[in-house]
Amino acid sequence: MWNPFDFTGKKIVVTGASSGIGRATAVKLSQQGAAVFIIGRNEERLKETVSLMSGEGHRYYIKDLSEDGSVREIYDDIVSDGSKIDGLVYCAGITRVIPVNMLGKKSMEESITVNLYSFSEMTGLLSKKKYHNKASIVGISSIAARYPQKCQGAYVAAKAAMNAMVSSMAIELADKDMRINSVMPGSVNTEMLRSAFEGKTDDEIRRALSCQVLGLSEPEDIADVIMFLLSDASRMITGREIYADGGYLHFFAEQSGT
Repeated sequence: MWNPFDFTGKKIVVTGASSGIGRATAVKLSQQGAAVFIIGRNEERLKETVSLMSGEGHRYYIKDLSEDGSVREIYDDIVSDGSKIDGLVYCAGITRVIPVNMLGKKSMEESITVNLYSFSEMTGLLSKKKYHNKASIVGISSIAARYPQKCQGAYVAAKAAMNAMVSSMAIELADKDMRINSVMPGSVNTEMLRSAFEGKTDDEIRRALSCQVLGLSEPEDIADVIMFLLSDASRMITGREIYADGGYLHFFAEQSGT
């Protein structure tokens, strides 16, 4: 019986794999037979991710995507055995709570570099025929790109730009037998969320989480959506923003006063 989620023999690159959604995705892909190549800033955490993975053939690469420098050497190493890359999951990202009166060029550049520029660079490089094998690309955006909270200006600008870029890139990449989509999680139980909640009261946190009618998501929940988009089961989906927000619907009821 055909199993669309059998990734045996597939090579998948996952950025931001030191923790959270990136780590959960890498682990789940390995359990389905993929050779997973993970990228992150912290070597110790990358090693922890590898220790959780199943199977063999996985590698980690230390790379700070906020700094200049291409990932070409990483791609070259991955394809050095003659087999190409089948998928890219861009989970790297940073979120900063910055009031508008403190929002400057430096903070904007930091957010946009990690959340957008590096995504664009890695996608463009992967589109070269020497690197990909009909690859599927998944960028992790955020429901905040549609329904932002205060002090998220730089973050939501980058994530909204990712969604817009994906819709344009999809047209170009289709000619290269590639697909690209973005996923928009809501509140996910990760270190990034806990960092975003620092300084908030218990009541503020409760209200924020209550917007998701299905409750707080786990990283593995988002990883399942990512794997679907990487698989042939989604072969007719490209250029789309996929909502994986736990039913971020109560937001509308609160805004309308009902």
